Amino acid sequence: MVRDKRLNEIIRILSTYGVQFVYHNQVKTSHKDQDPENLRLAFEKLGPSFIKIGQILSTRIDILPQAFVEELAQLQDKAPEFPFSEVSRIFMEETSLSLGDAFLSIDEKPLASASIAQVHKAILRTGEVVVVKVQRPIIDELLIRDLDILIRLSKKIPAGLVEVIDPKEALEQVKANTLNELDFRNEAHMLQRFRDLNKNIACIGVPKIYPGLTTRRILVEEYIEGTKINNHEQLDLLGYNEEDISRKLMLSYLKQVFHDGFFHGDPHPGNFIIKEGKIYFIDFGIMGELSDSTKASLNDIMQGLASRDIDKMVKVCLELGTPRGRVDKRKLYADIELMFDMYLSNNMLTVNMATFITDFIRMFKRHNIAIPSDLTILAKSLSILEGVFQEISPELKLISLAKDYLKENINVATLMQKFSAEKLALKSYAILKDSSEIPGSILTLLKQMASGRTMLKLDVDELDEKWKDIKKMSNRVVISLIVAGLLLASSIMSGTPGGQFLGQAGFVIAGLFGIWLLISIFRSGNL
Repeated sequence: MVRDKRLNEIIRILSTYGVQFVYHNQVKTSHKDQDPENLRLAFEKLGPSFIKIGQILSTRIDILPQAFVEELAQLQDKAPEFPFSEVSRIFMEETSLSLGDAFLSIDEKPLASASIAQVHKAILRTGEVVVVKVQRPIIDELLIRDLDILIRLSKKIPAGLVEVIDPKEALEQVKANTLNELDFRNEAHMLQRFRDLNKNIACIGVPKIYPGLTTRRILVEEYIEGTKINNHEQLDLLGYNEEDISRKLMLSYLKQVFHDGFFHGDPHPGNFIIKEGKIYFIDFGIMGELSDSTKASLNDIMQGLASRDIDKMVKVCLELGTPRGRVDKRKLYADIELMFDMYLSNNMLTVNMATFITDFIRMFKRHNIAIPSDLTILAKSLSILEGVFQEISPELKLISLAKDYLKENINVATLMQKFSAEKLALKSYAILKDSSEIPGSILTLLKQMASGRTMLKLDVDELDEKWKDIKKMSNRVVISLIVAGLLLASSIMSGTPGGQFLGQAGFVIAGLFGIWLLISIFRSGNL
């Protein structure tokens, strides 16, 4: 009963939005720019679960058009506080401990209350200061229920709102990611992994996790008390150099992407705290992970940009993505050339890295090529990160540091790591095997040529379409000749005794053929 009531509420609100969307796109197109804001307002009306869904969608530039992504990113992850008695109840259910058993004290007033969880500051019995993240009551049921409803309604999503990717498939990906995020043990695992990967980076700090008190709905980690990265006055008073902070943060992020393949997915100013000379990363709810092949492709993209190698860029496109249909390589080449003209006509150091990757991803979509979802998270993350840089150190460019980083860190030894001894042995065997077959193949070819059995096959792109055009042109020439012959014969017969009737009939037939020929030429658009 409750589910049916919620279904009706979602249908009512989203149907209203859908009608507006279709009206703006089909009738009153001047109001199309209102659609992104209207969708955000619809999500806000539908409550905390849809606010969270909207936030997740705002990280997926492969799903929604840019204007919608930017608008949904404005959804504030705030929700009404839930009672402290619920915090106590959930903690007991999850850990079998009372709050008094685990903590010397815990603040009843939360530090933050978001759509999925509420965060409280506490002191452990060891005296360590921690934050306790407690999942909102039944939010897992509400969020999954609403996502299931959206998946059921995905066929009704207005055409043009969701881009190349199938809406149902996209929402099922969102559901899978949400299920992962709703289990705080996954976040704890990602935090610990990030901590291990960066433990030798002197300028980077990561909170300590307390696995003994962390469960599916409870996360306990070290409380980091410091200065927000965008608190310019306080950082200046403490003697920090903001350009130095920016540079260290940039290089750390490049290491995460190009070396670790495991990067922070939500690097906004609130998730960076400066303490004791270190940049602390906090909130590991959204993380991105790149496969070895994707990391190699990103490196090839940078090399292709630097060398203006279009062939390499097209090759990367086809290796990085999964074509969902036929790919027109000529148009793909043309699009990449256009990107070169847009971004590299002046100075590569002026290129905005986030904008470039975003445009690159959208180019994939235009050519019906699906890409790894983590690449879209990377593009969104870089966009957020460059916004941080522009605020605290606008003269630094991420693309410039990326070039220098790759030049120093991507060397022959690094590239050779991609090839194991086993792979090299297999490749060597394949080369030797193919080489041993070459003399025999050449001998066979020579024998076929000598006996006249050699056939040459030409595969011309879109030959069938071109051949149809040639046949149409030939047929029109033949019909024109027939019409000319009829006209000549009719004029001769009209001047002979008894041939007037046949001559007039010939003129009529020639006229009909001529009119038909003119109509076909007009309709072809090749007049």
